[in-house]
Amino acid sequence: MARNLATQMAPPFVLVAHYFIAAAIFYAVSAFLLPFYANEIDGYFLSSSMASLIHLYLLGFVMMTIFGAMYQLIPVVLEIPVFSKDFAYVQFYLFLGGIILFCFGLGVDKYMAVVPYGAMMIYLSMLIFVANIFLTYKNLERFDIVAKYIFASNVFLFIGSSVGFFMALNLLYGFYPDLMSLAKIHIATTIFGYVIMSIMGVAMVLLPMFSLSHGYSQQKIKWAFYAIITGLSVLLVAELFHVSELFYTGVALSAFAMLLAILQMFDIFRARIRRQNDFWAKNMIASFFTLLTCIVVFFVGIFSSEQKYFILFGFLFFFGFLLFFIVGHIYKILPFLVWYQRFSPLVGKMKVPMLNQMIKEKQADVQFFITFVGMALGCVGIIFTSYLTFAIASVIMGIGTLLVIDNIYFTLTFKPKKEATNAQ
Repeated sequence: MARNLATQMAPPFVLVAHYFIAAAIFYAVSAFLLPFYANEIDGYFLSSSMASLIHLYLLGFVMMTIFGAMYQLIPVVLEIPVFSKDFAYVQFYLFLGGIILFCFGLGVDKYMAVVPYGAMMIYLSMLIFVANIFLTYKNLERFDIVAKYIFASNVFLFIGSSVGFFMALNLLYGFYPDLMSLAKIHIATTIFGYVIMSIMGVAMVLLPMFSLSHGYSQQKIKWAFYAIITGLSVLLVAELFHVSELFYTGVALSAFAMLLAILQMFDIFRARIRRQNDFWAKNMIASFFTLLTCIVVFFVGIFSSEQKYFILFGFLFFFGFLLFFIVGHIYKILPFLVWYQRFSPLVGKMKVPMLNQMIKEKQADVQFFITFVGMALGCVGIIFTSYLTFAIASVIMGIGTLLVIDNIYFTLTFKPKKEATNAQ
């Protein structure tokens, strides 16, 4: 790689492991609960029960993974240490407790009163994370496109988490009548402003690294940055001042930015040296293909105003795009982190394992196929409002989840065979 990967600045593996292990557990819990939501596929996509599952998956699996990855990647990519590792530990435990309390309150009506307390813990943890990132940037010397994406995404995270906390309070006390506008701002800033922009930024580091790509232009991802910043800003103004024309302009600009990002990722894939479609490449191709499908479904939903298209969009986005992208990279990042922590000190002293030995590759391929089939069947269930089909699809995806969890456990506890550790 062109830049120096400053691994010595990275935090201890135990910190990152906190986030990844918690993310894996929340992923398993979400997959277990998904079949029980089959009768929600023709309901209101912003119902409290649906919000409970979405937040369990988004906060517990997606956000936990992103936070853990950011603590590992920021020192490596930006070549500066994270401002405070202690902040990261405090944030983790606040975030963990907040997720459990918040999602439990949303999911069980009689405990709705605990929702603001869970929301407060989540909000405080988000503020700690954002403050940690902004204080880290004080020592940044090179403000390249990746640094811009990470910085801007955390600005949107601050806005989105603030609106989310306000919504949680409003849920009980009802002092603000326009809940839909708040929901749109919250969704736009957290999912598209933080999650999507974080993925767009780190993908510019991870995809070239894992595919060994060189000689491609970064112009599309640079245009995408300004397009999504402009689109989300226009969308926020539209919702605050209730200007519907501006809202659709903001949505269109944001969608255009994601299309540019998808094209940028395919440019990177075309320039790759490693041409074989291994389990990582399959996950990435499925991820961006699903994101493209999401964009189409979202616009169909806007013009048709049918709830099922928004349910379909959410299912494809969460259990398609995000799932394939995150799982694919966990298979690459986690073995390296474990190897660096456990085996790098032994280099030159004894034979150490290769990274591909620290993952069950055939199982990863099987998991990808099972997950893809389950996702496709789930889409059929939503489109035709078949509760049974969706429930079966959810169980199939749950089997894929168990295979992912088993692979994560295999990597975390990896011990090379005795004959492979003999002194050279």
